[in-house]
Amino acid sequence: MTAFHGFVFSKLHLIGTRSEGPKYVLQQFDYSELAILKQTDLWQEDPKLQKELGKKVTLEGKLTEAGLIYDHLSPYVPEKLPLGNEQQLEVDLILEANPICLDRVPTKSLLRPYKITLTVRWPYRSIWRGQCPTSQLYDIFVEHEGNSLWQWSKNRFFLQVQTPVSIQGGSPYAFAETWVIDPATIQTEGTYTIRAVFIASGQEVTKDVVIKFAN
Repeated sequence: MTAFHGFVFSKLHLIGTRSEGPKYVLQQFDYSELAILKQTDLWQEDPKLQKELGKKVTLEGKLTEAGLIYDHLSPYVPEKLPLGNEQQLEVDLILEANPICLDRVPTKSLLRPYKITLTVRWPYRSIWRGQCPTSQLYDIFVEHEGNSLWQWSKNRFFLQVQTPVSIQGGSPYAFAETWVIDPATIQTEGTYTIRAVFIASGQEVTKDVVIKFAN
C-alpha cells in the first residue's frame, strides 16, 4: 500500500440523477487533487470520510485510473525530526565508472563520454521550496590540482529570471549530464574531483574519481 496525505473535502456529484451524492477528494499538500473512491453506494455518504471533512488525513491504499481506493484512514501526523537535525535536502553524485580508463593513441585521441548524475532528495512528507536567481538549477565541475578542466554550464544560456524550485518528498530527482573527455587534455593519471552544486539550496557534493591510461 501507498500512503497519501492531504485535506479531505466533498462536492456534489452526478447532480440531477438517481446517483446524485457526495464525491470525496483528497487535496494533497502540493495542491494536486485525487478522487477518493468511497466504500458506499454512489448516492450515499461514506461515514469514515464524512467525519474527516476539512481535516488533514493519511489514506493508505492503491491509486487507480478511477481514483484512490483506500484501505486505511488515519489523522495526518507530521514527521518529527530528531532534535538538532536541520531539514536539508539530500544531495549525491552518481558516477558512471571509477576508475576511468582512457585510450591514448599517438596519432589521435578517442573521445570518451562519461555520465555524471546529480541526485536531489527531500526525505520528509512535505515539499521543499527554494529559488534560483536564474533558470539554472545546478552546475557540475571537474577539477584537478586546483584547476578546472570542465564545467557543465560553460557556454550555456540561462534565462535571467528568478526561478522557484519545488522538490516533492520521496524519490530523488536526477539531473544527468555527460562530460565528453578528450584524452589529449588529460596530462597525468591520478585522482580527479567531480563537484556539483544545487543552486536552489546552495549545497555542494564532491566525489573523487581515478583516471588511468590504457596500456
